[in-house]
Amino acid sequence: MTPRPDPPPHVGVLQRARAHLMDLTPLKVSRDFRLLFFGHSVSNFGDEIVAVAIPFQVFKITGSNFAVGLLGLAALIPVFVFPIIGGTVADAVERRRLVTVTHALLAVMSGLMAINAFLPNPLLWPMYVFTFLAAGLYTFNRPALDTWPARLLDEELLPSSNALDAGFATFAGMLGPVAAGFLLVTIKPAGVYLFDVATFVVVILAIRLMRPSPPAHEDNEVSWAAVKDGFRFLRGKRNVQSVFLADLNAMIFEFPMALLPGIAFKLSAGHPAQYLGFLYAAPAAGAFVATLLSGRAKDVRRQGKAIMLSIVVWGGAIVVFGLSHVLWLSLLMLAIAGAGDLVSGIFRISIIQAAVEDRYRGRLEGIGMAVWATGPALGDFESGAVATLTTPAISIVSSGLLTIVGIGLLRWFAPGFWRYDARHPTA
Repeated sequence: MTPRPDPPPHVGVLQRARAHLMDLTPLKVSRDFRLLFFGHSVSNFGDEIVAVAIPFQVFKITGSNFAVGLLGLAALIPVFVFPIIGGTVADAVERRRLVTVTHALLAVMSGLMAINAFLPNPLLWPMYVFTFLAAGLYTFNRPALDTWPARLLDEELLPSSNALDAGFATFAGMLGPVAAGFLLVTIKPAGVYLFDVATFVVVILAIRLMRPSPPAHEDNEVSWAAVKDGFRFLRGKRNVQSVFLADLNAMIFEFPMALLPGIAFKLSAGHPAQYLGFLYAAPAAGAFVATLLSGRAKDVRRQGKAIMLSIVVWGGAIVVFGLSHVLWLSLLMLAIAGAGDLVSGIFRISIIQAAVEDRYRGRLEGIGMAVWATGPALGDFESGAVATLTTPAISIVSSGLLTIVGIGLLRWFAPGFWRYDARHPTA
């Protein structure tokens, strides 16, 4: 056997370390991807701030974990139905126009929430209506956004683009909740919603600077037959189905987000909003660190295995979080869980993007969005209900354990997913 040559002397520790850092190539090679990335990142920041403001207001008004959990129930139907319709629309219409209209509608809704927050005694019911409508528009819009990079970049750069998008989404998820904690104190909820309106304006401007993105196939149309065609395409795609099952299992049981406002009020000494901001930010902080070390993501071939192992790490961290009574340990476990979620997410999206033809990508992304948006909505309701019947600790620990068991069952019943090779995505 020929001995392996020694690495060149200039390839030192620093150069090897750089190979593991985030790959910025997608930003260098495509102007439209840069604009899309910038707009999406700004949008994510505004979304993260509002995602703290709504449950904070609900818990402040009601003092009930169950009332916060009902926000997940309010989002359940739209996050299941709207992305499937949105994916069909994304395949059939010009995407730049679609994304512009949906963000304009979201800006109007945030403006209405600001008006409600200005009232001396804000009404509770608009928060559930807003959650219902915003969840619908957000998930209707996502298939067009998430599949757009596949039109702008070569296939081998998709894991890198997904890592970039996830990285700055998690940066927004890390900074947004912390900023929300301070903004809720300084400019109050009304100011938070107005700030969200401003982020939507920035997104619309960035999207309008991009080139038009017409449908990939002239026969694509918005119809019930087109929706059914997307589901027919999914038939027999065992690896794509396994991606959906793994994600649904994780999203239902993993992050006990509905319980965080109650935990923040319990831990706080008069400043629950700031505590809540740190709790919401911790998973994003862990995910952000993971993205900084994602440079090798494009080299990972056993992507199904990577998804399953990262979800097991995620579930184990949630179990420890549920048992913890120390703030620093709780934040650390949420950060590790967030890192596991990020790694899983990079490869979930990469498998779907690589295994699906462009003419079906919007519809399959819509089906996927229905799965991974329905999961957290069910999870919020589940964790709030179980915590009400038992204790928050029991709710959190049992959820983490059930996630690990679910991945074990998937490994048993879908061994092909464990062996999935990214070099043969359609096999």
